[in-house]
Amino acid sequence: MSEPRIVDVTVEVDDGVSLPAGLTERAIASLSLHVLREEGADGAWSLGFRFVGDAEMRRMHREFMGLDSPTDIMTFPHETDDWAFGGGEDDDARGGDIVISVETASAQAIEGAWEPDDELRFLIVHGLLHLLDWDDRDDADRAAMLERQRALLASWDAAG
Repeated sequence: MSEPRIVDVTVEVDDGVSLPAGLTERAIASLSLHVLREEGADGAWSLGFRFVGDAEMRRMHREFMGLDSPTDIMTFPHETDDWAFGGGEDDDARGGDIVISVETASAQAIEGAWEPDDELRFLIVHGLLHLLDWDDRDDADRAAMLERQRALLASWDAAG
């Protein structure tokens, strides 16, 4: 088993959406690599992150999931043909595209009594866990996934 390596990280931020200063492409890549290592992933990974507003997320949610509502995050593994944007440049790399609504994340941060950048990192980890085959379709799986997200963020913060 070889150490995971990120061969490509793409970060797109839609017009009208702004990210906290600390949420740079380098920080996202660092967090992503941490999650991949901690989860025992190996090989090459290509990751795309797109930060959008609720209107664009609603459009995508309708197009890809048939649900006419915004959501906080959508994940598109490269193994499928439903890539949200870019991605898949390296045919040998695992990975996918993760689309996050900054508006919904900001609202959730207020509800959770933490900063928007913390919520965005939380969602990045959530998307990465989905790319690593975690599932949150039932309450038990969702609880386990949320607990793992918290643990991964805490270990990344401690290492940083």
